[in-house]
Order: sequence, then C-alpha cells, then structure tokens
Amino acid sequence: MSPIILSVIDGSIFFVGLALVLIGELPLIRFRNKIARSVLTAIAMLGVISVVVSAVPLPLWAYSIWTTLTITASVALCRAATPAKTRRFIGVILFLATAAFAMAEGLNQRTPRISVDDGTTIYVIGDSISAGIEEDIPVWPTLLEKITSRRVVNLARPGATVEDGMTQAGGITEARAMIVIEIGGNDLLGRTDAESFHAQLDSLVAALRSSNHQILLLELPLFPFQNAFGRAQREVAARHNIALLPRRRFASVLGMPNGTIDGIHLSADGHKALAKIIAQVIEKTDD
Repeated sequence: MSPIILSVIDGSIFFVGLALVLIGELPLIRFRNKIARSVLTAIAMLGVISVVVSAVPLPLWAYSIWTTLTITASVALCRAATPAKTRRFIGVILFLATAAFAMAEGLNQRTPRISVDDGTTIYVIGDSISAGIEEDIPVWPTLLEKITSRRVVNLARPGATVEDGMTQAGGITEARAMIVIEIGGNDLLGRTDAESFHAQLDSLVAALRSSNHQILLLELPLFPFQNAFGRAQREVAARHNIALLPRRRFASVLGMPNGTIDGIHLSADGHKALAKIIAQVIEKTDD
C-alpha cells in the first residue's frame, strides 16, 4: 500500500498537516520576501488540506475554529502592514491552537488495555476481515485462541454489516464474555449512511452491554470525508464505556508488506499481526 494512502486511512496525515501549517506560517512572522511568503503560504495550505482529508473524527466546531484561525493568520501574516507585535501574538495563538488540536487527537491514539478473567470466552462479531475468504488461511480469531489459550468463538460472516452484527450477537450464549467487534467496512463501502450506521452500532453495543459483556471495538480506517463514521464509533464507545482500538493499529495491518491478499482482506501475515494486536489489548486479571 502506498505510504500516502496509508497515512490517510490511518489518520497520521492529520499530524503531518498540523506540522506543515506551523512550518509554513510561523516563519511568516519575520519573512518579508514575497517569494518566501508564497512558498510558506503554499506549505501551510497543503497542511490545511492534509488535516481536512485525514477524516479524523474530531468535532466539526473544532475543525471550523482551527481552519478559520489558520487562514486568518495566514492572511494577516502575509500583509506587510501587520505590526511586528501583532505578528508575534498571532503566531503564539496559532501555535497554541494547533498544539491543542494535536493533543485532542493524540489522546485517542492510546492502545487500550482490558483485564479479562481466566476462563472468559472471547466472541468475535465481524465481517470477512475476521471470517476470512481463503479456507487455507487461519483467521485471526483462531490464531488469537492459540496465542492467549482462551476459548475464542468466531461469529463473523463475510459481507456482514453493522445491522447483521445483531444477528451474530444472538450466537453469544453466556453472560460476562469478552466481545471483539470488527465490523463496519461493508457499511463504509456500501450504501449505509452515517446516521443509520450510528444508530445500528449504538443498538448493537447497548444490547451487548446489557449482558455485562466487556467490549473492544476496532476503529475503522477511513478515507477522506468519512469523519461521520469515525465520530459515530467514538460517540458510541464513550456512551457505553467500551474500549476502542485506534484506527492506526488496524490500518497498520492493512498497510504492512504482504498484509493483505487484495488490498482489503487479510493474508496469513495480516491475520497473525491482527491476532497479536488484539492479544496485546487483553490483560490477565490478578487471581
């Protein structure tokens, strides 16, 4: 997978964009040369574009404030008539706002840890990423069972959407289980709108939480302007107090060398990598 495409779907281009804005705008505090201003402004605008296409699901109001501030600062700093003191003030405000924006998303990049009791069964609700499409390739839930020495029940089905997840949830036969939800890719690629996706995901998680299950939800890799889907996942995770695996972890598997067989479905190496990531999330509780 192209590093540029990977940086988009895993969200890392967001931080690159923020850095480009600071690299492009802060030197404008001192630079007066027209050519230098043009180059630096172009760098800053490339940064803004990078942030926008990252599909990082931060609140729209935060995007609006930061984008407006960035463009306003660029215009003011490019004006020769802007006093030096005002330039420095604008630079400080821009730096602080950009740093706050980076920190807000940085907090969502932490890999969660879940304490799971010995003997707890792990159920997987998912689509073809978890069900697999090649019979001779062991899927990651099977490998997870070997790695953790825990019972893992794979309920995933190829082509499944979040709405289908409720049917899969009917296969969970015990209370207080550990549930890994890897689903939603077909909603992104299909005709499910973000509002329906949100409602269906909320219903699924609410139903699972009613039986006191522990839940790990895999954040979806996103293409530009799919923020609403990521925002839905984060809002549902926060509302029901469940763990959310950052999209960068899932995307790292899709983007690794030989991680997929067709750009989407996992290869043998991809399944091994995802199983290891999920295993790292699950912690053993003290006896």
